[in-house]
Amino acid sequence: MARTNLSLGNLYRAVSGSARPGTVSIGGLGGNTANGSLLGFATDGITVTVPTYTYIVESTEETAQFSFSSTGSLFYSKVQQQYNNYTCSFNNANFTTGSKTVSSGPTVFPMTPAAVTAANYSEASSVLTMKYEDGYNLNATNYNTATTKTLYAVDVYNTINQPDFCLLFGTKITKADGSIVNVEDLSVGDSIKAWVPTGLPDESQDMDSENTDWRWYMLETQSGTHQEVTVSDVVFNFASGYYDLNNGLIKATGTHPLWVFDNEVQKYKFKLVEDVLPGDKLVKYDITDGIVEIEVTNIEILEEDVEIVTINVEQSDVYISNGLISHNKGTSTQPYIPSTGLRMYVDPSKAQSFPSQTLPSTGTPIVDWLDLSGWGTGIRPRAQAPLAAGSNPSYNAGGTRKEKYYAFNGTDQTFYKDSSSNINGGISQFNVTAGTLHMWIRPTTTLGTSTRRLFDYNGFYGMAVESTDNSTLNRLKFYSSTLGDSAQVITSLSSNVWYLVSVAFGSGTAPQFYVDGVAVGSLSASATITAPASSDYVVIGGNDGFTSFWNGQIGPVLFYNIKQTLAQVDQVYDYFSPTYK
Repeated sequence: MARTNLSLGNLYRAVSGSARPGTVSIGGLGGNTANGSLLGFATDGITVTVPTYTYIVESTEETAQFSFSSTGSLFYSKVQQQYNNYTCSFNNANFTTGSKTVSSGPTVFPMTPAAVTAANYSEASSVLTMKYEDGYNLNATNYNTATTKTLYAVDVYNTINQPDFCLLFGTKITKADGSIVNVEDLSVGDSIKAWVPTGLPDESQDMDSENTDWRWYMLETQSGTHQEVTVSDVVFNFASGYYDLNNGLIKATGTHPLWVFDNEVQKYKFKLVEDVLPGDKLVKYDITDGIVEIEVTNIEILEEDVEIVTINVEQSDVYISNGLISHNKGTSTQPYIPSTGLRMYVDPSKAQSFPSQTLPSTGTPIVDWLDLSGWGTGIRPRAQAPLAAGSNPSYNAGGTRKEKYYAFNGTDQTFYKDSSSNINGGISQFNVTAGTLHMWIRPTTTLGTSTRRLFDYNGFYGMAVESTDNSTLNRLKFYSSTLGDSAQVITSLSSNVWYLVSVAFGSGTAPQFYVDGVAVGSLSASATITAPASSDYVVIGGNDGFTSFWNGQIGPVLFYNIKQTLAQVDQVYDYFSPTYK
């Protein structure tokens, strides 16, 4: 038994925290309790528990604790509560230890990392030392035994308008020298292996750039180069769950982007882990085997508190994790368009929106307006469509993103897409019972009292605007096969100002309207969308009968096959608003 050779002379130190000044008694030290045994102040063993995590987010709090076994009846009240019996300290100021909390169970010490200002997290390391020594329980297990752990105070990545692209601890990274390390052991300045898709746009490009956002960059065939990149930032955080693809091939948060062959659109692209589907192919690269594609056969979503790591690399923005091609975390302020459910994204400011991969010149080009979402839902100028005669909208090639748009004359100009003369297929993507439509518009003239159509899917559903006072645009309309024209009064829109107008609808639910990401009201009636026929068509800038036309300008147009939430709508707005607003 450890509780042997107990000394009355040493007991004073255990109870008081200081050396014995003179004569002591058990009764005096025990507070004249009935239990006058030396064993009443004893413990058989001490268990030290260091903080669970190694990398602790700045200005948060973790705990360490001392637990005691087989304690006497006076141990808790007289010995355990003595602060001088504990060593719980750090070797520098990167961490601080707070006042202990004592209970009849463990003694708990809070510890807080200091704010991190250095770029390299390793500069904020600190060694924690824990030891119990009361001068009395000399034969207790782990008595006067030091337990140490190196902890790191780490920065919290600023995730405003941006998800963390995070990997779990233990993910393998290959360094430039061929050595393999865990992602959590990387340091700023390390050189690591990468494979970069040909033509991949830089993540930090200006919003007005003609290049497509890297999230929408796609390749028909696999093409890229092996490179070496440098770690410029390492960020630690926590997650309450993660995805496991193919039984441990990669473990990451849902927002981590991997380079995959998307089986639905039949193109290579970066895809968020949460959007990866069985049948997609993950792209693996090593110097020996080159490119290897691995079909996704198993996806598990696990709810568990885990430590995660996000890295940023330069000069290219990709690296290899567990052999798979990953994109790094991106810039701290870069918003993004939600990817879930996106079935059309046409943008007049992006070169990839046009067949020549260059922006058209100002005038009336007879060119297709291509889709950036990968679903082949691009549209064609009206004069090219096999329908009633009409003219083409006029393209404007201004100096900024918001100055690149299509102008519609309000008389006969539209874009058009059908099942036979459409571009690369895609008409079936509009055959939905729920959806969300976003359109950047700028009215240029008083509209009069007539309705002006913005979008129409052959009368099954669509959106329109009108003016009831001949001076302001004050009604936003949604119509469906069962609702007919249903008007919703909104805050008046001024001429020559850009607005994002949106409507989210779902079968059996009331359509919700938004202006600039703000909910402005919903219809009182529910919308029901009947099944469209294969011969149906989409019109932008007019209606299916070519009798009502938009008078003004149209910028980016996005369509989702889901009824988006307010947060998702606001996310779309945040992506474009730095330029348009």
